Amino acid sequence: MLVGLNAGFGRTLAADWPFISSAGFTVVRQVFAVEIDDATLHQLTAEFVGRPIRLLALLGGGENRTARGGRIEPHQFATLGARVARSVADVGLRDALIEVGNEPDIGHPDYANRPRDFAMAVAQTHAAVRQAGHTGVIISGGISNLSRERLDYLERVVPHLSPDIVVGFHRYPHGPGPEQPHPGFANRDAEWVRLKQITGGRQVTCTEFGHHTAPRRYGRLGLVRRRRRVSDQAVADHIVYDLAYFRERGCLASAIYQLNDGPTDRPIDRYGIRRADGTPKPAVAAIAGFVRDLEAKG
Repeated sequence: MLVGLNAGFGRTLAADWPFISSAGFTVVRQVFAVEIDDATLHQLTAEFVGRPIRLLALLGGGENRTARGGRIEPHQFATLGARVARSVADVGLRDALIEVGNEPDIGHPDYANRPRDFAMAVAQTHAAVRQAGHTGVIISGGISNLSRERLDYLERVVPHLSPDIVVGFHRYPHGPGPEQPHPGFANRDAEWVRLKQITGGRQVTCTEFGHHTAPRRYGRLGLVRRRRRVSDQAVADHIVYDLAYFRERGCLASAIYQLNDGPTDRPIDRYGIRRADGTPKPAVAAIAGFVRDLEAKG
C-alpha cells in the first residue's frame, strides 16, 4: 500500500520535500485547479521527478467549483486531465495517479444532487486521459465518508464507471477514535462490507483520512456537553490504526489529511501532522515507523 499525504494544494512543495521524505511517504496528493497555467502545471509535475514519491494528481480539488464558483463541467475535468497526463509524460513520470474531482457527494450541489452527472465527468475524463497516453491509475473522486448516505451516493455512481477505474473514498471518524462506526453500522467492518458490495471486484483507495485535535463536544443522557481534545499522541495512534486497517483490506493507497495545521482552532485547521510553527507532531514519527515496518514485511 502507498502511504500518502495531502499537501501543496496547488502550490510548489519545494521547501517541504525534505520533511515529506523523512516521514517515509510514498505518494503525495497535489491539487491541479482548472484554471492552472501551463508553467505552474509543469512545475508541479516536474518536482516529483527523481523522487521515490509518486504524484497523485487531484483534478479540480475543493468542491469541484471553478474560481468563479460555478461547477467544473465534465468537459473541463476532461481537458484538465488530458493536460496533466501530457505534462506527466513530458517530464518523464511513469507512475502518476490521476483522481477526478473531490467529494462529489457534498461539493457543488449539481454533482451532490446528480450522481450520474459526476459519473459522466469521470467517464469523460477517463477517455481524455487515456487518449492523452496515460496508462496508469485513474481514480474516481473520493466520496466524503463511509456513512450510509455517502455510500448510497457512491452506489449510484459506480455502475457507470469503466472497469479499470479505481474507486476513491474518504474516511473521517464519527467519534473521538478510529474504531467507532458511522450510524447504522454495527462496526467498521460493516462499513467496509458495504463499500465492497458497491465496488465489487474493483480496487479501492482512500485519498483522504485524518484526525483533528480541535475541541470536540461530548455529552450523554442530556447532560451538558463538555469540550475535550484528542491529544497529539492519540491522533498519531489513530492514524497508524487507520493505515493498518486500510492496508489489511487491500487499499491501493491511503492519504493522510494533511501536512500543516492552519491558523485557527477550528477542526479544519487541526488535522496537520505539522504544527503551524513548522514543528512536527508525534504522528510524523508514527507514520515513519509504520512505513519502515511495511517495507520490512516486503
